[in-house]
Amino acid sequence: MMINNVADSCKQHILRGVVWLSRIHRCRGFGIQSPWAYRMVRYVINEHCPYYGYADMERALPHLDALTRKTAKLCFRLSNHLQPRLIADLGAQQKVYGAYFRAGCHRAAYKTGEAAMAAMTEADIIRISPVDDELAVSLVVDAAMSSAHEGAMVLLHDIHRHAGMRRCWQTIVEQTPGVVTFDLYYCGLVFFEKKRYKQNYIINF
Repeated sequence: MMINNVADSCKQHILRGVVWLSRIHRCRGFGIQSPWAYRMVRYVINEHCPYYGYADMERALPHLDALTRKTAKLCFRLSNHLQPRLIADLGAQQKVYGAYFRAGCHRAAYKTGEAAMAAMTEADIIRISPVDDELAVSLVVDAAMSSAHEGAMVLLHDIHRHAGMRRCWQTIVEQTPGVVTFDLYYCGLVFFEKKRYKQNYIINF
């Protein structure tokens, strides 16, 4: 079991290196013309300064793998930046991501499961994890895309996990009106911003 864990860890490390090298020219917002998108990339998505809550979260959740920690810190920064009133979490590892979301914005209401599904029209942040059932995740994503209000954000994990997820993400990018999207490889961010020019940014996260 330990050998398998080490092998998986090595594979993940190699994959992260390959992804990083393939997107090296897309670091820190270089080449982005939109001031709003540039600020989002530079000061939220790829902000490397230590936030006040990171140390507390590392003490509370000490055994996270590198990618989960990296993504959870992104959730913290997004919550801190957007200051949501309500977060609807339809993803796995809710203990982890919920803790980071709420640390970023203490006032946010946080709902999971059926309560999260019912609250999608009101949620300022919606988080979705893929499942092996392609139809199920497609239905949840479609519901989120049709329910999200202006100013809301959807975080979709593992957008390049398999062909089904890639199709799902491509449909969002190409067919969902009034959104700005950020492809971080490990996850995608969808901002419902009708006043902004529809654009998909591929980012080295």
